[in-house]
Amino acid sequence: MPRFSLFYLQGPHKVGVQIKLDSERSNYLCRVLRLNVGDEINIFDGTGALFAAAIRNANPRGTEVEITAAEPPCDNRAYSLTLAIGLIKGSAMDRALQQATELGAKRIQLVQTDRSNVPLKSDRMSTKMTHWARVISASCEQCGQLYLPELIEPQPLAGILENVDNGIVFSPAGEPFPNQLAPLDRTLFIGPEGGWSDQELALFQQHQTSSYQLGKSILRAETMPAVALGLIQQAQGWL
Repeated sequence: MPRFSLFYLQGPHKVGVQIKLDSERSNYLCRVLRLNVGDEINIFDGTGALFAAAIRNANPRGTEVEITAAEPPCDNRAYSLTLAIGLIKGSAMDRALQQATELGAKRIQLVQTDRSNVPLKSDRMSTKMTHWARVISASCEQCGQLYLPELIEPQPLAGILENVDNGIVFSPAGEPFPNQLAPLDRTLFIGPEGGWSDQELALFQQHQTSSYQLGKSILRAETMPAVALGLIQQAQGWL
């Protein structure tokens, strides 16, 4: 089933069921893609399943589609990668999440770090979580990723480290990154713009987190997830 016009719609979905799309998605289909009755799109539910859907009513305010075929999930990934990333401000966080999704992160754990400068007021954080979830689903649509990464609300670093095996952190004092790594489930830790504090670096040492360096390069917090996940994927053989 070719992945032309791939859209995320929360499931479950069944063949023969009709779905009414929201106005934003309907407008995009009708006025941007110029699709009409009888045209097909592909839908994914974030769990690996792929569905074909035919447009039955082309309305920019409320298009209706019918599920016509389904391919079940087929998760043959030998390992999973978790990105644990410190909160960073504005569109930089969006770009970090987009790139992490494209490079195969299975879950994204947000970290409240000592140097994070993003407020954690409950109402504002709820809005941000909704926005970031949409950024992730849009990135899946763009790159054809059928598995929607799990987005986990911010937690302190100490608590996350208590439940992590095979952690990786990048630090100027770390070892050179290896050419090969065993294909294991791993958690990659990326700090905020100001980097990790001395207390946080001590926590990594306490939990025996593997520490690597990128030579003399110091990258932006929004760039590091793509570089680090790419390195890990290459060293582990890609998914």
